[in-house]
This record gives sequence, C-alpha cells and structure tokens, in this order.
Amino acid sequence: MVKSSCNCDCNNNVFRVNKVSSCPVCLASSAIPIIPNNFTTGAIWRNPATETIVVSLLNKTNTSQTVTVSVIDWQSCDQAEMPKDAFLCGESQPSLFNGTPRPLTITIPAKQLLTVHATPQNAWQPVDPFYEVLVMFPPDPVTPPDPISPSLTPGDPVIFNTWGINNTGVPQEGNTVLHHQFQRTIFI
Repeated sequence: MVKSSCNCDCNNNVFRVNKVSSCPVCLASSAIPIIPNNFTTGAIWRNPATETIVVSLLNKTNTSQTVTVSVIDWQSCDQAEMPKDAFLCGESQPSLFNGTPRPLTITIPAKQLLTVHATPQNAWQPVDPFYEVLVMFPPDPVTPPDPISPSLTPGDPVIFNTWGINNTGVPQEGNTVLHHQFQRTIFI
C-alpha cells in the first residue's frame, strides 16, 4: 500500500502526477486530473521552397476521433491562421471556410487518414517566415507517460506528422516534424 502525507485512502489505486510530488492522485477519485491533448511543433522556420504545409492525422482507434488542426503564420504579430483544405481518405472535403481562415475541427472516422494542406499567404519571403502547427483532440484522464516519448501518452488515439513541401510535392529540409517530436502544450 502506498503511504502518503496527503491522507489519500485509495489503497493501491494511485498514480503519481509527477516524480517530485509525494502526493498521489486516487484513481478511484472523481477528481482525476484531465491533461489536455494539445500538441505543438513550436515555431518552425519555413524553408524558402515550402509552398504547402501538410499535416497528416491517422485515427488508429476503432472509434471516430474529433480533432482540431491549426496552422499559424508567425511572420507578423497578427499570428494569422493559414487557409486549409482537408482530404479524408484522399477525398477532398467541402470547404469549411468562408472569409477569414480559422482552425479546422473535423471528425476522423475509425481507422482513417485525414490530410490537411495549409497554404502560406505571402508569396514573398519576409525576414522571419515562421509557422506553427497545433493539433488538439479531446482530453483524457491522466495516463502514465511513455518513457521513450514522455510528451505523448501511450494511448494517443491519433498519430500526426507534418511536412513542408514544394510545388512538386517534395518535403523540404527542416520542415518535417514527426509525431514524437510534437510537444504537449496548454493552449491551442
């Protein structure tokens, strides 16, 4: 039995929130913390030949998963959302954007692939052409972290990757971020 100075009476059903805390979280408790499933690439310098930013999202579960994808242009203080096109299983989805681009929220059916193409709006390359890809799906109760990729949980229902590609579809150096390289973040 885990002894604690926190007076948790949960027997062996405890999970330590972090290695520093001596206070466990009772798994039988209704107060199980929720960890947001928000992930970021961080700011990425866009290769001058990158014309499209591609985000692939594979739902590896047997149930539908709702995700939100945001591609932000950080080259100005506006932090503008880039326009996007979505392709579910290779088929173009109806345009969800009228007017100002915004994050894309879509449900991916079980065992299906969603591909999102975001288009940078400035054809000219400013001094700092940075962008960021954010992916969010509904939060889950705390699960023990993956020891190899602690920023991701072993039960991630959606696997996501991103590439910057040129006009012939070739990935551009420095613009590839794979699933395990995304970092958990609080905001989206």
